[in-house]
Formats: sequence, structure tokens, C-alpha cells
Amino acid sequence: MDTFYEPLRELQAFEEAEDQLGKKRGILLFTGCVESQKTHLMYSLGRGWQVKLILTYNERKAKEIHEEYQALGEEVFYYPAKDFLFFHADIQGKELLRQRMRAVNRLLSGQEAVIVTTLDGCMDPLLPPEKLRDLMFTVGTDSVVEMDAMKLRLVRMGYERVGQVDMPGQFAIRGGILDIYPEELTLYPAAELSPKEHRCEGVSLLSYIQEFRSLVFLDEVNRLFEQGETVEKEYRQNYENRMDKGQIDPGQEEEIFSCEQVMYWLGKMRGAAFGALETTDRRMELAGRFRLDTRSVQSYNHHFELLVKDLK
Repeated sequence: MDTFYEPLRELQAFEEAEDQLGKKRGILLFTGCVESQKTHLMYSLGRGWQVKLILTYNERKAKEIHEEYQALGEEVFYYPAKDFLFFHADIQGKELLRQRMRAVNRLLSGQEAVIVTTLDGCMDPLLPPEKLRDLMFTVGTDSVVEMDAMKLRLVRMGYERVGQVDMPGQFAIRGGILDIYPEELTLYPAAELSPKEHRCEGVSLLSYIQEFRSLVFLDEVNRLFEQGETVEKEYRQNYENRMDKGQIDPGQEEEIFSCEQVMYWLGKMRGAAFGALETTDRRMELAGRFRLDTRSVQSYNHHFELLVKDLK
């Protein structure tokens, strides 16, 4: 949408930032922008980049940015963070899992994508992308499939065997007929797979993003640190409580990346941070700073004639 992009090209700060992002890694800080102005800048700076990752400080804000970005016409995926304490007990767990896997599988496909999540969406260990690709396979119309081997492979990919298929991530075998949903030629994993079970080190979602010509966008760095540290503190308290009660093997490793670790990795990537005010947290090294003078436009509440009057 050139309508949103062209006006920004008249700003010297925008042109300098766009040029700098193309030349070297690092996070640029933009201050003075609020609310949907941030999404406007993300969209405009991200033009021409294969993958964009947007990190914000809570679920509500992530959903707002997801809706705003959808209106701009790009393929955008919401990646809900895993609840480290109650994820498997959550009644919405399966839908959250499907949303996460849609985003991951989009990245595995190599297609352009915009991923929106919160900082803790990058804090849980995932199976490395190369391991997931090893599990993917394509079935052609003339393929010969050994049913027992296919069953085992689908289970390893996270599919659930049922009597009758009625939702994504399930499969059924009736005699020599394999019924699977989704019925696609290329089958992607249907669930998140444990790095421990596959005898490998887990990686952050950032490892998937770094495989592409990509940008990361950070919404309010100070709040990102606060949110990440809160999640980490709650996880460690719960981990220690379960350890004291004997619910966890003493040798079991923690299944979380620290907030500081994730922010360090982000600082080595290429992207921009946005905020109304200057960040006071010095734990993230910034590659450049830009100040924008912006203001919000009043809401016209469907009164088109008032918009025309103001434009004139």
C-alpha cells in the first residue's frame, strides 16, 4: 500500500533508518510514536523483507497489532506465547497450539510472513527447524505408502490417531485408507515436538526467523523487559515449588530461555524498537536513535464529510 509508505519517505529520519537497516545489523530506536503509528512504521520499514517478527508486551496488544497489520494487506500470523504454568491444562490449549503451528509451518514453507507475538513467545525451547524439516514429507498421487511406517511417522509429527477425523492434527486408518486432516500433499508437523525426546538442544523462535532475510520490531523495550522478567520469575518460582514437592526429577533442565538471553539475541538481529519515550534500560545496545514528531488524528466516527473538510 503506497498510500501508507510514500508520505514517510519525505521524513529524513525514515530514509536514514531504512538505509541503515539495509546495511548492517542492530536495533534502531524510534521515539515519539504511539499506538497504530508504530504499526504504520513497521509496515513501511518492513517492505521488501521476507519475514517480519513483531514483539510486544502483552497478549491484548499483540492481538491489536495483528488486526492492524491484517488491514494493510499482508499475510500475518498471531503466535500466542505458551503459558509456562498452565499451557497443557488450558481449555483453549489446542487452538493456541494450532495458531502457533500455523506460524511455524509458514516459516518452514519459506514463504513471506509477518509473525506477531509477545516476548515470552521467544522464551520456550522449540525443536530446531532442521529437525522439523526432516520430519516433513510430500505424498504424490502415484506414491506407494507403507501404512505402519506412515502411522509411526505421523505420530512422531504430533498427529493424533482417532476413529474419525473432525479437526486439524488428526488422522485415522481404516483398512488400507488413510484419512488425514489437513489433506495436503506436503505434510507439516501438527504439534510442537520436544527437543529432549528428539535428543537435541532446543532453540528459540528467533532461530526460525534468522534463517530468512528478516527484521524484528520491538514495541516498548522497557515493557518488554518487564514482561519477560515477570514470566521468568513466575516460572522459576513454580519450578522450585514443584522440585520441593518431588514433582520434577532433580536432573530435569528448566524449559525456558531467560529474558536477558532473548533480549541479547534480539540485539544482534536487524530491526527497530518503537516507543513514545526514550528507553531507560541500557541492557540492550542500540545501533541508532531517531526522534519522530507525530500526533494522533481525531476519530471521525463515519462522518466522511468532516474528513474531507480537514483534508482540504
